[in-house]
Amino acid sequence: MSRRPPGAVAAGPLAPVLAKALTGAAVRDPDGRRAELTEFIDGLPEQRSLLALAATVDELLAWPPVVEAHGGQLHHALLRHLDPLVDSHPLLAASRLEGALRLAIADAVSPFTVLGRLTAFAPGRPEEFTEALPRLLGAAMDRWAGEPSITAPLRDALDRLRHEDSAAVDAAFELGCDDLRTALTATEMTTVLRALSAARSRFATVDSAEQARHDARAHAAACDAVLAFAAQHRSRLADAADRLTAALDQRSAWLHGTHRSPWSRPRHAAEHAWRRLVLLLRAAADRLAETIWMDVWEALGAVLDTYTQVRSLQPLPGARNAPGLAVVIEPTIENAIVRSQSRLAALRRTVVEASAAQNPRLPPRTAQLLLDRIERTGTGRRPDPPQPWTPSEADSEADSEASVSRAHRLAPALVRVLGERHASGLTAELCDDDLLLLDGVVHNSEISRSRTAHPVLDPLLETLLEQLAESPEFTGDVRATFGLLLEQTLRFLLSRADLTTATWGRKDGDYRRALGKGGRRPRESDLQRDYHQWLATGQLGGLVSVEANDVAMGRADVTTTFGSVRYVTEVKRELRDSSRSGIEAAHLAQAAEYGCANVPFGQLLVLDLTAHARGTPRVDERVWLARHPAPRGGADRLVIVGVVTGNRETPHEL
Repeated sequence: MSRRPPGAVAAGPLAPVLAKALTGAAVRDPDGRRAELTEFIDGLPEQRSLLALAATVDELLAWPPVVEAHGGQLHHALLRHLDPLVDSHPLLAASRLEGALRLAIADAVSPFTVLGRLTAFAPGRPEEFTEALPRLLGAAMDRWAGEPSITAPLRDALDRLRHEDSAAVDAAFELGCDDLRTALTATEMTTVLRALSAARSRFATVDSAEQARHDARAHAAACDAVLAFAAQHRSRLADAADRLTAALDQRSAWLHGTHRSPWSRPRHAAEHAWRRLVLLLRAAADRLAETIWMDVWEALGAVLDTYTQVRSLQPLPGARNAPGLAVVIEPTIENAIVRSQSRLAALRRTVVEASAAQNPRLPPRTAQLLLDRIERTGTGRRPDPPQPWTPSEADSEADSEASVSRAHRLAPALVRVLGERHASGLTAELCDDDLLLLDGVVHNSEISRSRTAHPVLDPLLETLLEQLAESPEFTGDVRATFGLLLEQTLRFLLSRADLTTATWGRKDGDYRRALGKGGRRPRESDLQRDYHQWLATGQLGGLVSVEANDVAMGRADVTTTFGSVRYVTEVKRELRDSSRSGIEAAHLAQAAEYGCANVPFGQLLVLDLTAHARGTPRVDERVWLARHPAPRGGADRLVIVGVVTGNRETPHEL
């Protein structure tokens, strides 16, 4: 039997199989398969099966070395003789255009050729081709947001597509996203509110025209929530939050089990960002509506979370920050506190108490920032000039502890990066205001890193949320709150897979280091303390506690509470069997037991101190959803299991 050339196979049904084989071989031996891969790509324009073409392009784009070496050739092949194909095979033409756009989005080729094809469509083209254009134009808007020379023609193309019956609804949705982008990047409140209203109107129109567009319904509800918060209208905000939750739950149900290309994941991640934002807004609005704060710390925790985290959210792909939301939300909080003398007095007292405490329950920097803004804009009085902090000349233990305590109080982000000793030494000669400013720079840098799409975090979070959605109890506030906790846990696991003692700064040693002869074995409390500190200094600050008693007749390691909903994270150490089956057999029952008196969801963190002669497993290989059958045939209890690898050698030692 004669061997068929790669170009001929590229035009047939076995193209995806050969593409996978050639790309895998090309990664191992780039020069050995270059000629065959070149011939294969040249034959791809003759492919006439939509499914085979899509699968082949996915295989070719899955390997960065292949994209780097052959991206230009593949881009040229996908766009070759495209115009005749639009009329004869419109779906095939749209798929080829999508592949070329993905190459441009990945920066493998210059974007102008494919963007020119996207924006130069002629009226009267087949509906199957035209209806695919808004989605591709929207992906391009997400990628090149902030570059007017590129986005202006894309916006004009979307505006023209509003008059095409087959693409009108999708084009209106993408234009609504563009209005929302304007709101997120504006710096004037009037501009923000105007753009939010315009976006909300477009999303509502899309939802009315096509009932299956749950993404449009979710975006409209999110816009309503921000506008209602600005107006301090609690009932409207609550209604918007309920509609957002219902829309996202319905969307998750409809998309469950369907194929979603990895390049479309940022939009799904953005929807979860909206859910998190509205959760914070609702909690803050409830607290601001109270006549008097009986629990000052808890109330201020909800308010300060909203005040600070609104700048770290990314509720739309391409929006690297969201100053527009802060322009609306921050003054709303400030004005609400100014109007209530009791709240203003509580804020002043809290700032004083937090500044004096060694381990404040609220971040003093945020509270002081809010108080300073209120004092300047609300009462017309500027704060007292900052006084420099000068350490005692006596090199005593008390002075050292005071210096470390001050660094923790005023610059927690700086301490996390430099460690206690270096941070306290660096900040000794700085006044409080300068220290707050320096910590803000470090904190913003951390936020910027967390907003970037992560190749491990994003698919892992999406997979776990899909698995959790199979439980009928994973809806509404439970989905929103546990999803937020899960995201923070995954970020913790990712950070601890990379950070070293030099950047993390633990004065008592790193519990992940290789075990030395005669050295102290790390304890569960090391991981527990580190995880609790991570949550307490992040978005869930004020909602977490450690070693809570009388939880399911036991003592819970780390508890996260959202109102009446409670989640327990059990922390364990494993010295013998760190396999999934071994961990579940040894520890799952205890972790699941804490769900007997609340929602059936929890977490189990395990410090793995077994040997790792072949290296450290990937993070996504050490996180999974475990099911513990409830007694007497009840609903399963679901536990997210995450393993922190200890007893690690450095790459050099391996």
